[in-house]
Amino acid sequence: MPITMCATLAEPHASGTDLVFCVPLALAWRKLQDRFGPLRFDPQTSIADAMNRVPLDEVVNPAWCVTGAGFGAEGVLEQLRSELHAKFPDADPRLLPSRVAPDELLAYGYLSRDLQFPTVFAVRDSWFQGRYVRAFGINDGPHPDNPARRAQVIAHDYVSSDEFVIELCAGDTEDRIVIAQIPPCSRLGVTVGAALDRLERLRPEDRALQPDEELCVPRLQLDVFRQFDELTHRPLCNQALQGRSFDEVQQLVKFRLDEAGASVTAEAVMHGYGAPARKRYFIVARPFLLMLIRRSAPIPYLALWVETPAWMQEQPAPAPPAFPTFDPSSWKGPHLR
Repeated sequence: MPITMCATLAEPHASGTDLVFCVPLALAWRKLQDRFGPLRFDPQTSIADAMNRVPLDEVVNPAWCVTGAGFGAEGVLEQLRSELHAKFPDADPRLLPSRVAPDELLAYGYLSRDLQFPTVFAVRDSWFQGRYVRAFGINDGPHPDNPARRAQVIAHDYVSSDEFVIELCAGDTEDRIVIAQIPPCSRLGVTVGAALDRLERLRPEDRALQPDEELCVPRLQLDVFRQFDELTHRPLCNQALQGRSFDEVQQLVKFRLDEAGASVTAEAVMHGYGAPARKRYFIVARPFLLMLIRRSAPIPYLALWVETPAWMQEQPAPAPPAFPTFDPSSWKGPHLR
């Protein structure tokens, strides 16, 4: 199953593709934007325009994250390490560089949140898109009903068993775990908006689950990495950053949802600030025109517009790369289970 990590909620829904969005890259971007203004590249990319418009007010509590941006000579790396240790003593950041040269620019974002259900849900088995998967819910064999588990579920909207919006409550926190089984819209952000519009749609007396009502939610565990090549080795146009570029723009997201609760750890880095890459690539991979023409002639004696591979010698396709799924075996330290 293809997995796409989105930089913003503006990314389109692609059929058959899992999408994941998390804010650390936007947090790092915002720190740069606060200092240098909206980031401009040559040429400008749609993802940069979208990142310049990401609304972050009230999205995260500062206690959940660490973010900063600056030059190596300003001690930005040491400041980030100190804040990470103070807020998250057990943090094991993967993307924070080991050193930053004095004239290099570093922007970094880190988010960690661990939510626990007061009462652990029952482990279940279920079907999802034709696959038999591990899940959790209210009822188990010896105990057909559990009021404490039911109290952790709020029904916000219900059209049918195929279309509904529920919330799982993780104790006395400001977080909401919302699960919306609804039709996707054209873009991820539009789907998010459609789900939020359905919150509290049901009457208060209909939001509690009844003893004979069923709940079954698949366990989730993801470990996704993406390198945003659209933003690397591309000259910056901001006055204070003129002609420089980022060597790496990366984000990593780890998330777990099961009968005990939900946890997310994510980080992003924008680093390098080196001179733009001068190497050029001339790779014919799109429709093109081919001509044979005398130097002195007004028209070619052969012209081909090549739109498809029909005239090409095709090769067996190589195995698809692991990107964008990050291989956790290359890391050190514990991983989510």
